[in-house]
Amino acid sequence: MPQEGSVTGIEVAELDGSGAADEPDEDLATAVRPLDAFALVYRRHHLSVFRFLRARTASDDEAAELTAVVFERAFAAMGRYRPKGGGVIAWLFTIARNAALDAERSKRRHRLVVAPAAGSGLETEPREPIGLEDAVMKREQMADLRARVDRLPAVQRDAIVLRYAGGLTAREIAGVIGKSEAATQKLLSRALAILRESYRDDA
Repeated sequence: MPQEGSVTGIEVAELDGSGAADEPDEDLATAVRPLDAFALVYRRHHLSVFRFLRARTASDDEAAELTAVVFERAFAAMGRYRPKGGGVIAWLFTIARNAALDAERSKRRHRLVVAPAAGSGLETEPREPIGLEDAVMKREQMADLRARVDRLPAVQRDAIVLRYAGGLTAREIAGVIGKSEAATQKLLSRALAILRESYRDDA
């Protein structure tokens, strides 16, 4: 058992949270035994946080590292959590969104990475096995969709990624981006309309 105050993805995932699996997130956030409670928060939400961050990063490894950062920050801040719009999941994804923004700013400040030459063995994306045309096509389609989403205004992009990568509801997204639920619904509708129009323009 890890010491109190220690929190990493592996340690948290291994904690025994038996007896509290059905506790609402809000109760877990104010639990008397915060480390055990946080283990359940991690189990419930780490995959959706990873998916959200994967849509904002260049690789699985980068998304995994940021996911660990998010839960470390969340654990450190858990004692200061106060219920508000969107609940625990909105609070958690606010931390994830800020972590992604921090990483993007850091990249802009440190443009020292040189793209590896083809065949050097240092490619950031794994090579596709020969003959898997469908896998190659799917990757190209996902890259195209990601490029279209990246061209959206920042708040629309975040809303779309929170909805379709993170799996959040409009109410939860509203808590993350600081808008009303109704405004968030309109934002999502507008972003989807822009994406559909971009595909029509290419047809």
